Amino acid sequence: MSTVLPIDAVLDDLRAALESHDNAMLIAQPGAGKTTRVPLALLKEAWLAGKKILMLEPRRVAARNAATYMARQLNERVGETVGYRMRLENRVSAQTRIEVVTEGILNRMLLDDPELTNVGLIIFDEFHERNLASDQGLALCLQAQQVFNPELKLLVMSATLDALELAKLLNAPVIESDGRSFAVETHYRPARDANERLVPHVCRVIGEAMRDTEGDILVFLPGAGEITRVQDSLIESTRDIRITPLHGQLNDKEQKLALNPDDNGQRKVILATNIAESSVTIDGVRVVIDCGLEKRIRFRAALGMQELVTQHISVASAVQRAGRAGRQAPGVCYRLFTETSMQQRPAHIRPEVNDADLAPLLLDIVQWGASADELDWLTPPPKGHLSQAQDLLSMLGILQDQQLTDHGQRCLTTGLEPRLANMLIRGKAAGFGKSASELAALLQEPALLRQGDDIERVLQQARGSSHWKSRVAPMAQRLMQKLNIQKDTSPADTGFLLGCAFPDRIGQKRGADTQYLLASGAGATLPDNSALLGQTWLACADITAGQPNRIRTAATLSEQALSQLTELHPHMLSRHIDVRWLDNGQLQAQEHQRLGKLILSAKKLVTMSTDDWQQAWRDLILTKGLKVLNWDDSATNLLSRLRLAHEFQPERWPDVSDEALLTALDDWLMPFLTSARHQRDLKKLNLCDALLSQLEWDQQQGLASLVPTHITVPSGSNIRIDYRQNPPVLAVKLQEMFGFEGQPSILNGQLPLMIHLLSPAQRPVQVTQDLPHFWRHTYADVRKDMRGRYPKHPWPEDPLSAEATRFTKRRPES
Repeated sequence: MSTVLPIDAVLDDLRAALESHDNAMLIAQPGAGKTTRVPLALLKEAWLAGKKILMLEPRRVAARNAATYMARQLNERVGETVGYRMRLENRVSAQTRIEVVTEGILNRMLLDDPELTNVGLIIFDEFHERNLASDQGLALCLQAQQVFNPELKLLVMSATLDALELAKLLNAPVIESDGRSFAVETHYRPARDANERLVPHVCRVIGEAMRDTEGDILVFLPGAGEITRVQDSLIESTRDIRITPLHGQLNDKEQKLALNPDDNGQRKVILATNIAESSVTIDGVRVVIDCGLEKRIRFRAALGMQELVTQHISVASAVQRAGRAGRQAPGVCYRLFTETSMQQRPAHIRPEVNDADLAPLLLDIVQWGASADELDWLTPPPKGHLSQAQDLLSMLGILQDQQLTDHGQRCLTTGLEPRLANMLIRGKAAGFGKSASELAALLQEPALLRQGDDIERVLQQARGSSHWKSRVAPMAQRLMQKLNIQKDTSPADTGFLLGCAFPDRIGQKRGADTQYLLASGAGATLPDNSALLGQTWLACADITAGQPNRIRTAATLSEQALSQLTELHPHMLSRHIDVRWLDNGQLQAQEHQRLGKLILSAKKLVTMSTDDWQQAWRDLILTKGLKVLNWDDSATNLLSRLRLAHEFQPERWPDVSDEALLTALDDWLMPFLTSARHQRDLKKLNLCDALLSQLEWDQQQGLASLVPTHITVPSGSNIRIDYRQNPPVLAVKLQEMFGFEGQPSILNGQLPLMIHLLSPAQRPVQVTQDLPHFWRHTYADVRKDMRGRYPKHPWPEDPLSAEATRFTKRRPES
């Protein structure tokens, strides 16, 4: 380690921080050398004696490169002092002290051994990427520190990160290091006009860079599809240049071709996704062309499916990308967007936890023995996504009452995410465990799945390919060994297997041959040229959310397989009363056996039980909304009062928004509909009683004090407050407020009422939320205008000294 790097200047500070604290943060700019220098520098610390360092890297290529470089610094081979561990690849030994691991590996290690007894330090590298596995790993590690291993230390490292919030979570000192980078000259090259598409735009700027610069060119593109199209275009138009793709769907050998300089010294154009944004230095790169876009998977919990979204990168990502050009010499960055656009982008990468399917995370947390609320998160998982995950795991039979079932325990032994684990266990029980293992491995290889939408044909075409031999077959073999699967004893049924993994995506044809209704309730469409057109039932593995939702990978599902699926997953089935309300307010009812939202069978109902009626009313109200109920003035006013109380004191008063009321129908409304048998019965419903049933007796008394229905004014009248308006209105004859110097208010004086001061004709002559101001500054003008119109009513010069009255001047009060 003879070369001096910027990180060397802060290594002593880092050692001191970890000596005196459980956790530390290191913010080091690109090129500082943090990834390969820090683990080696800490290896001989006294508090680490006899224990390992685990370092997390977000990507396989970065993990392998970091371990290889550190081993070289020690004049050793990988697997001795420094090793790495990732899926399908393990280069560690008994003497390994530094293990570079990919993120999922850490979470598996934690779940297998929460104490991590042989580990003294865990380093989270490139944490700014905010991957779900990193966030989960950090939350589990923080609890492991508190409960299982108080001697464990954590170090979070990043080049760009909003450090304040994370430092607070970790209770950690922050150490900052400069980077080592050369000057990068930045040029903005937006599209010429709205008609210039991305591929010709990129190729145009690549041509400019080839003419005006030297060195290899690193081009950032959103995804593998754009990389292929740009590569095809460049091959046709350029010569004497080597074009290499770099993305996550390539195997390790193909990725190494992009990372290493050309053996013959030929100039290279590397077409990369954000896999090249951080963690790795690509030798020879002097030019970066940044399209400013990336593809991110976003999970739509309501549909239970994902969509691939192309979006603008953050400012932090743009800075990281530009920095790739200045790692070894002065460089140039071409940004294919405007400088104004750069200023309008989010500062940091959006955390993946906000946009991910959380079923695997929830299963890990249950296995850990905690709930999501009990862990310390930098960004807490969205409750809606957790609820969807809970429903899915229950549907798969993995959880029951938020506890692992026996079947769930067996699923854990596979090491797979919940859907594939369920498929593997069910498939083994049905006699085709080998086929289930191969399918589980294939479903984790997007590059092969893109070959067509009929997965059975994809399976046939993929077998024998290099990708199958290097990736799918080894993973399938590992699964078979883990579950002691020898061979299939029954003919494989791919539709059944996919149905086990994706029961919410079972589709039933409706109308046109391309249109399907899914068990989740969403619609989805097959391509017009699909080999699956016209099949009554499909088991879908991959559906891209959008308008419309598109089926990308599926298999035919036979009636026999469907029956077998529902037998194995009885919790997928539900009995449902489907009603059609007639014009006379009565209903016709059918009993449906449903798979999610799909109707498997139907029969007419002659009589209905109390529970059936409750379900009928529930469905009617959920379909048509709360407007079908008897919202008279009293109920509307009460609802407004409750909403105001909740807004003022949300911890004390229930949420009575439309959404909350519809969610909680069983708690407040359904008990009042036990004897309703006709729609006209809804009009007899006392909604005030139903709404108040949500409150305890002391709350009902407190509501009358906090948001009273009436206010007694100086004349003695008890005036009703209109809560249907915002702010609430007190409409009172002006003469009844004489002598009152204050301002009528509610919510313990926190909200002034809007006072409508009425003329004798009951029309507002003044609207105010500041009555004292009115008396002193506006009343005189009102008096001048009104006393001629209403001479029989008192209009004293000094209203504050006058006596309030409900009557005219001649009529005495009795």
